[in-house]
Amino acid sequence: MLSLSSNIAIASEKPRIVTWWLLSTLLGIGTLIRIPQLHHSLYESSQPDLGYSFRQTQTAFVIQKYATDGIDLLSTPLPLFGRSSNVPMEFPLFQALGAFLMHTGLDSDVASRLLGLVSFQVSGLLLALILLRWHGRMVALIAIALFEFLPFGLSWGAASLIDFFSVALALAMVYFLDRWFSGGSTVTLLAGSLAAVLAFLVKATTAPSWSLLLLASAAMVIHRIGWRVCLKRLLLGFALGPGLGLVAATIWTAYADSIKKQNPLTGFLTSSALSDWNFGTLAERMDPRVYLTIVDGVIVHIAGPGMLALWLGVLAAKFLPSRTQRLSTWGWLLVSISGPLIFLNLYLIHTYYLIAIYPALVTMMAIGIVWVARLLTGRRWPRIVAVVVGVVAVVAATLVSPEARTDIAGLFHGDPVPTSSIGIRDFTPRNSRIIMIGCDWDPTVLYYAQREGVMFRDATPGSFWETERIADYPFLFSCTGGLNPEQWLPPGYTAVATSTEGLYRVIRKT
Repeated sequence: MLSLSSNIAIASEKPRIVTWWLLSTLLGIGTLIRIPQLHHSLYESSQPDLGYSFRQTQTAFVIQKYATDGIDLLSTPLPLFGRSSNVPMEFPLFQALGAFLMHTGLDSDVASRLLGLVSFQVSGLLLALILLRWHGRMVALIAIALFEFLPFGLSWGAASLIDFFSVALALAMVYFLDRWFSGGSTVTLLAGSLAAVLAFLVKATTAPSWSLLLLASAAMVIHRIGWRVCLKRLLLGFALGPGLGLVAATIWTAYADSIKKQNPLTGFLTSSALSDWNFGTLAERMDPRVYLTIVDGVIVHIAGPGMLALWLGVLAAKFLPSRTQRLSTWGWLLVSISGPLIFLNLYLIHTYYLIAIYPALVTMMAIGIVWVARLLTGRRWPRIVAVVVGVVAVVAATLVSPEARTDIAGLFHGDPVPTSSIGIRDFTPRNSRIIMIGCDWDPTVLYYAQREGVMFRDATPGSFWETERIADYPFLFSCTGGLNPEQWLPPGYTAVATSTEGLYRVIRKT
């Protein structure tokens, strides 16, 4: 029986220096080709209905406010709901780090994209470390190649999103707690626990699926050394890792809800109000077309027609000769399917939510490719050729969809900022606050106009004008034509159109 004090490598192959050089090359090339993205705007005009500009500018807006007004992690200043806009959602650690980058002289677009790119590459590195322990060199190299160069990774690898940041934290949780389970030091337990708490705080919709991967890690350890030897270690790891993370997320959610309930304009963002939005309705869960829509997103952006390599990974989970590798493969499969099953509507509405399971999907594909290559030949060089052909075939197959080609085009060509933002910025004084109507709560126009304001989602402003002065809001902008601006103004005021389309001056009626 193996000693608990030994740090056990699960994979039969130990990484060689050439492996590290190849991994470094893949990560380096992946970084270099994304540098042009750092200078793209956060405006995604090609897909305006999917919320990509909305989520990216929302993140950058908070970064910008932190940089100018100071960082307070218990407050999330999102200047869309009046003078005292505080809208805590996820724990704003990413936004705080982005503000530090702005202090080096970067603007908020570049700072948020740069932090997104760093998060993407740290995720890739941590994925490689786990795969080297569990599956060996070949699987690790293939998974990182797919991670870096599939259309989905090319599109989102340098986005102004917290998602890859949360994935990096979740992978760090798995890596360190896996080492703790296998006989690591107390340092690995503490590192895994800290990563778990931050992962659950930063994005609670990402961490649960990766916590399930720890079940595979625990099963492998039990298989190797027996449950009697490692039971206390496993229980402590789960308690101080995902367990403590879940407690932290619960406390943060309760705190965030208490803040959002204080502003009638942000009540729709409380966890109870977003329950159906996050998890989906019963009718959605009973509709097969919902699941086919999510699968279609995987096909067109990641796996290609037929998802052949992904299906090979599923078969490998059954037929791999090593029981430990079968267990780990089932773990990756569990991550891949649990995210959409738990947070159904999020994956249905927003393709970028696939970021949360992207490393698991590319790992399943890599395992499938290597498994087939080893079945075809036991000789080294023919096997390597088969693997290279498989990787090239997978990447090429993804290019057949127009969505994938749009993903790649976005790597080199960004969109100009909205013309409406330029019009508002040019027409209104610098400190003007803007009333926004017909925009839902998409901050894109307001963010690029470099203005603050209030965004009304409903047909009336409710009690907003009981606590706010209309004199502080001299302009109104409508994102949607045909709306009557007076519906959103207090009695006695009207809106007069300006020469800028959609922009009105707010004046007292005579």
